[in-house]
Amino acid sequence: MIIIITSIIFALLIIISLSPNPNAQGIDMDVKCTVYEHSDDEGGNNVDIRILVMGLKSENDYTAEVIPDHNPPTSVTIESDSEGIFWVVAKIANGEKSALFNVNVYEGEDTDGRLIASGNDDAPCYTIVNLITDQ
Repeated sequence: MIIIITSIIFALLIIISLSPNPNAQGIDMDVKCTVYEHSDDEGGNNVDIRILVMGLKSENDYTAEVIPDHNPPTSVTIESDSEGIFWVVAKIANGEKSALFNVNVYEGEDTDGRLIASGNDDAPCYTIVNLITDQ
């Protein structure tokens, strides 16, 4: 009798664990950086950090905190679009001093919210030459 009850409980646990969760979401994050050569000749080159996160709640506020390894951190807050996509560009003044840009994305309008995703630029920053010349 105990074996039958144990088998039934085990079978129920397997069925519950295999049933799909309709509220589950897959979150995908991508971070890329770009150096703008000669963008600030006095202080160095500025860097744009492009942050893309998919699989979030639609039309909800999210904050991206960018933590460079040799520059002060910065944060940017925007609302995800109707499909749950968060796309933002953070500007890092004189960012060429940094080689790695860690990014944390939080739910809400500041970094006190729940951590949703984290990542970094997994490749070296590409350089774009500023072609504007003095005339």
